[in-house]
Amino acid sequence: MSRINLWIALLLVSVLLNGVLIGAGAHRWLSDDGAGRASIRADAADAASVRGFEPRSFFRALPEDYRRPVFEQMEGSREEVFALMRDLGEKRRAVRAVLTAEPFDPDAAQQALREAREARARLEQRTEALILDAAATLPADIRREAFERALTRRGDGDHDRRRHRRHEGDRDGRDLDRRGPDGPPPGDGPDRD
Repeated sequence: MSRINLWIALLLVSVLLNGVLIGAGAHRWLSDDGAGRASIRADAADAASVRGFEPRSFFRALPEDYRRPVFEQMEGSREEVFALMRDLGEKRRAVRAVLTAEPFDPDAAQQALREAREARARLEQRTEALILDAAATLPADIRREAFERALTRRGDGDHDRRRHRRHEGDRDGRDLDRRGPDGPPPGDGPDRD
């Protein structure tokens, strides 16, 4: 074997060996459920289970005898909150108008979206501050349970059941509409032979 052929053979062996090592490493990396990847999955699952603060869920979780005093404590800020809500509504209508306008103006759309985002943030910040002030007056166990309910998706079966029932009702309505006023087409009913 000549010297050049020996170097070509060594180069081919090296390339093949690198290919095998890279393939084995990629296979291990893609199929490995090691501690690092399991930790990332657990963190992602935890993040997915938290939905951000939901004031309505917080109020719904309060027992009736605590709900009324919390609303009364917040009553003084009602007009301020309604003004923030009206402002957000106006900003959202402006977003809709800009996004559906012809010709499309990306700069105006970006500005309208930013203003709507800022209006939503102002409303959320004020509402959260009012709720935190009111929550400070609640017993610890009531407050903890209400905040747990307002922050997690787990245990929110009532919402999921209502949504499922609503969609189920829609589907049933569509099926009936498709059948027509005289019921199912011949051969589809229980009378068929």
